[in-house]
Amino acid sequence: MSIFSGLGHIALKVSDLDASMAFYNAIGFPEMLRLLNEKGEPWIVYHRISDNLYLELFPGGKDKAVPGEKDNATGLFHLCLTVADADVAEAKLTKAGVKLSRPRNAKRGIDGNRGMWIDDPDGNRIEIMEMAPDCIQYKAEADLNTGDKPHVLSLG
Repeated sequence: MSIFSGLGHIALKVSDLDASMAFYNAIGFPEMLRLLNEKGEPWIVYHRISDNLYLELFPGGKDKAVPGEKDNATGLFHLCLTVADADVAEAKLTKAGVKLSRPRNAKRGIDGNRGMWIDDPDGNRIEIMEMAPDCIQYKAEADLNTGDKPHVLSLG
């Protein structure tokens, strides 16, 4: 049993605070708190993801160190946001002016879920996933809660 009750926040160092704030506001994470430094400049800007999960944006990022599919960089690989309906999410993103970096899958993936991708202004990849009621993650979680061993799924 974990001693942790959940994930509290995700912190990103951003190169253009205004662009990042606009992006995260557009995808539905409103600014909720701003901490200023001694000079009265933003030090941390908090955006609400859910009641107990926040995104912290730290200004001043200069170097690009975003891991992607084609490199071997360590660190944050991507964020995953879950949605109830991928079609509705795609329509809302389009209406907000957020373009998909990878189109929505026409069929469900090996895990049973549907997904698509967007990138924030600094190139951080964000997966948007519609979790199927019978997806492998939910099955594995149910088994783990009953004391079974973690699932192993071979792609080959």
